Amino acid sequence: MEKPVRICMVSPLYHPELGGVGRQAVALAEYLYNLGVKVSVMCRDIKSIPEWNPALGLQVTKIKTFGSTRHDLEAKSIRNVLISLSFSFNLMRMLIRYRNNYDIVHFHGASLPLIFNVLPLKFIKKKIIAKVAGAKMDREAGSFKGKYICIGDIFIRILKNVDIFVAVSSEIRDDLIKDGFNTGKIFKTTNFILPDIFYPERNAGKRREIKKKLNVDNNKTIITFSGRIVPLKRIDILLKAIHEVLKTRNDIQLIILGEGELREKLQRMTAELGIAEYVFFKGFISNILDYLQITDIFVFTSDKEGMPNSLLEAMACRLPVIATEIGGVVDLIENRENGLLIKPGDVTGLKDAILNLLENIQLSEKIAENAFLTIRDRYYIDKVANKYILLYKKVFGEL
Repeated sequence: MEKPVRICMVSPLYHPELGGVGRQAVALAEYLYNLGVKVSVMCRDIKSIPEWNPALGLQVTKIKTFGSTRHDLEAKSIRNVLISLSFSFNLMRMLIRYRNNYDIVHFHGASLPLIFNVLPLKFIKKKIIAKVAGAKMDREAGSFKGKYICIGDIFIRILKNVDIFVAVSSEIRDDLIKDGFNTGKIFKTTNFILPDIFYPERNAGKRREIKKKLNVDNNKTIITFSGRIVPLKRIDILLKAIHEVLKTRNDIQLIILGEGELREKLQRMTAELGIAEYVFFKGFISNILDYLQITDIFVFTSDKEGMPNSLLEAMACRLPVIATEIGGVVDLIENRENGLLIKPGDVTGLKDAILNLLENIQLSEKIAENAFLTIRDRYYIDKVANKYILLYKKVFGEL
């Protein structure tokens, strides 16, 4: 009888509502588990995040680290290094202790926890799959060449023992190749959407009810940003563009969903620009679907990204989207077909794109419908999860 392959997923942040990597890890683990795949999870024990209940029966091992609070992945600090090192070391202990419970370790993220554990895992003859979540961040495989004096090149030598890297964008795949990884070890796929969580609301009356519930003016056109309020998201560009749009159209509201280190600074910026009455910082919210379903235009302004979950979610809700021409965005969006593309940091380009969608209803409707069809046809979880199942079998030697 064929032995079923057993997967141990490793994701430092593992939560259905926080962080793109963590949310993708939860969704994939639970979807595969419900299909009967033998899955277990190891993650950080973080005390400062909302409680939630994993799928019944799915084993989730929480690993204690230095500091029990969530940390900003972009921040280069001693605290972050200590958190990553302590997680990596304690993860190694757990992986060795439970080595008889899994055949493949699937890392969500290809940074220090992976680097620290590659050689111990190969010593105990385990297969390793590592998803690279972001491009050109200097902290994951594909962005180490020539970095940190000679340490980056040492990291690359260690990482060449990984069996398969998962690249969620063409840019990440190309960066891995530039770092010297064999193309035969790179599996190109994408992030995905859960269609029962993100879907369009086509009924105008229902949209009015949601606006009333959220205390949003029904007479305003809603522009939304969703994501962490951190430097690489470039929300400052969005605020400057809104300032310019308001010179022509004052029937808009900008809603910013998310938390982060720049919130207070950006709130001061709205006051300085004189647009505070048009901009609403909502902080962390759990009912993101409600806000997306009342949105008229979704804007994504990041400088760097892998395959942005917030953009996938907006498109799944049938929204016309404007996004920077970076990373996985160029794999996802065809300009003027299922979205509008702008150059990173281009205030004028963003202003023009917003006005274009505000004033050209036919274009806005076409983009919204094509965006929804793109997600439905290529990015629903069933299509992506089935590829992972085949990958696991191939790595395990069953194919």
